Amino acid sequence: MVQDKSSVMSREPEEAKDEASKEPKQQFHNPSLDFIKSLTNLTDIQECLRQLELEEIQVDADLDELLAEREKLEGSLDKLEVLEPQLGSLQHESKALVKVISDTSNLAESISVKVRQLDLEQSRVQMTIKHVEDIQELKFCISGIQRAMEQLDHEDAARYMQKALKFDKSILEGSFAEISVPSASNPEYPTVILSNAKARLLEIISTEFENAVQRQSAEDITRYFKLFPLLGEEQVGLDKYSKFVCAIVAGKAQASLVEPPKSPTFYADALVRLFESVAIIIDQHQPVVEKYYGPGKMLRVIQRLQEESDLRSRKILEAFEEEREVNRKVTEIKSFRDPKKTLVSSIGPIRSLTPQPGMSSPHLTSVPDIIDPRELDINLNEMVLISQRASLYNRFLESRAKSEVEHLENEHQMKDTVVEKPKNLYNDSGLLRTSGLSRKVEEIVDHYLAIEEFFLRRSVDKAMKIDEYTDYSSKTSSCVDDVFYILKKTISRAVHTSNIDCLAAMINFIKNTLEMDYMSVFQKNMGNAFTNGDTKEARFQYMLLLNNISVSIEYLERLTVEIEQESLSTIASLSENALAKAKAVLSGLTASSSKFKKILNQGIEELFERTLRPRLRPLLLDSYREIKYVVTDEEYAEQEALNSFVHRFMSGFDALIEPFKFALTEDNYNQVIVNAVIILTKTWEKIIFQKKFNKMGAIRFDKDLRAVGFYLVSLTTFPVREKLTRLNQMAMLLDLEALEDLYEIWGSNSETITWRLTDAEVRRVLSSRIDFQPEDIARL
Repeated sequence: MVQDKSSVMSREPEEAKDEASKEPKQQFHNPSLDFIKSLTNLTDIQECLRQLELEEIQVDADLDELLAEREKLEGSLDKLEVLEPQLGSLQHESKALVKVISDTSNLAESISVKVRQLDLEQSRVQMTIKHVEDIQELKFCISGIQRAMEQLDHEDAARYMQKALKFDKSILEGSFAEISVPSASNPEYPTVILSNAKARLLEIISTEFENAVQRQSAEDITRYFKLFPLLGEEQVGLDKYSKFVCAIVAGKAQASLVEPPKSPTFYADALVRLFESVAIIIDQHQPVVEKYYGPGKMLRVIQRLQEESDLRSRKILEAFEEEREVNRKVTEIKSFRDPKKTLVSSIGPIRSLTPQPGMSSPHLTSVPDIIDPRELDINLNEMVLISQRASLYNRFLESRAKSEVEHLENEHQMKDTVVEKPKNLYNDSGLLRTSGLSRKVEEIVDHYLAIEEFFLRRSVDKAMKIDEYTDYSSKTSSCVDDVFYILKKTISRAVHTSNIDCLAAMINFIKNTLEMDYMSVFQKNMGNAFTNGDTKEARFQYMLLLNNISVSIEYLERLTVEIEQESLSTIASLSENALAKAKAVLSGLTASSSKFKKILNQGIEELFERTLRPRLRPLLLDSYREIKYVVTDEEYAEQEALNSFVHRFMSGFDALIEPFKFALTEDNYNQVIVNAVIILTKTWEKIIFQKKFNKMGAIRFDKDLRAVGFYLVSLTTFPVREKLTRLNQMAMLLDLEALEDLYEIWGSNSETITWRLTDAEVRRVLSSRIDFQPEDIARL
């Protein structure tokens, strides 16, 4: 076995090495001695031997590789031996350096501790010096206060007091101050001295301020007003200043009521003067307050002014109600109200007190004897002015207060100014959520609505009763202009109240009044117009009613546009929501206009059916008297010269429409013509279907149709040419040279023509030509 092993190694060393690298590991790899001894099978023994030989080859290869690197390893060891002395020297130097660094660190720590101690001692010394200086300054301020007060120099005393009050509480109440500050003349503690001096100085300044107010010395008022903040008493100063300016407002308000109320707007003017005085005070005094008290502090003065103006405005409005006897008038109006027919507005808190439109007029007949309408008109104008000016004043206060609040919030001083104001009573701007002025104006607006609604209904009722037609240059009766003059005046007043709920209530009432007390009268009269027969007078009265409705629609649409434009300048200043609400309210008038148009169209249709339509067919038949369309050349020339059909039709139709042209408005007349043309064309078509034609007759019919068409178009500004489309297409068919020519204008070749005739009607028209054979027409 040894010989075999040697021979294998000598013959194929490289092949064995390759085989060893590729041979997969078996269970005989690296066998133990016990395992080898246990082998009994020759095959297993040979396999184990082979594995051992492969391992031996691998070990020899590894040894050869290590021996090949021997020189490199020996060179590295030689270098390490050379560095050994140097490493010893470096170790010694490193230990020395570590010792130096450690000593330096200990020294630095010792110095740092001493420096910190020195800084602490220095800061304590500085604090002591500062404390001593503050005590000296405090003593100086106290002595300065006493000296200035003895010399009656209140400004200097206030400035010294301001400096003294700036000292920290620990200084004022400290033991050092309590020992150092008192003297033989002032043995009290500093806090006691300052408190007593401040109280005395505040009392003196307050007294001097009030004396300056009594003397009406603007210079002294400002002089002492600016001292309150120096004492830390801003609120006291602002309250006294507020009392001063409120006294000015009260004086002017009282003076405005001394004169007798001769002017029709006396109380509204007095209220305006009150508002103007408040606005002027805010504008003129705001810079003074801001200069000495800081931005936003004018809010407290504005709050007091609002409270004072509430009181004074209520007195003015109460005097207005008493002098104008508003409550008596409203009570009398209520007494004529039918509780079951009261119009209650669904928008806002406004109450409607007058009867609902449509209530019988006897309920109102006795009221004019008690209440003069001219006096009511004057009262209404004054109420509108009161509401408008109050709204403007409230918006002014709100804007100025909001500006002050923004300043306070930026300075984080809001709490100091309005802390005592309960949130349920005051809004975010610091003003009353519902002021006394606002509540009183709401009452005035309620009274305004009651009186305005009564005034409107009575005026409309009177206009309808005295309605007459005297001016023949006009095509309407007097009630139309009278009623819409009243309506425009009423709506304009409601807009100028600057109260969107009031406007909504009035628009709602006007809408019902128009529909139930105005238009219903026209409808009733139209229904009774022909009770005594179809007379000339009945027709004229009926057409006059139609004109009234037509012009009413025009006036109503124009009024809606005008009021909407007026609202842009009046209500838009309130808010965008208010303007949107106003537009929505005004849309109710547009809805009424649509209803009136429907009534008008029905009335015109009834007039046409009763008076004009029955005469149109006889007119056409009479115009076609002795007229035929199967003619020779001589007959064609004769008809061309006489033009009998066109002359008869035009003269007859002129006679029929002449009364309408004279009596109706342009729009109503045009609508009657349109209705007549529609019926004329339908009747004419039936007549043409019954006639026979040859080529010359078709040419004659086409000329007649064109002449009549031009005539009808000239009668109206409304589009009526399209009403003749079917007749024109019939003339086109009758004028064909041959049946085959139909394909040039029919079917796929009819792109420029929209045919209104059906297939059956086309064949029927073509069959009217005597020279077209029926079997040829049937084959089309």
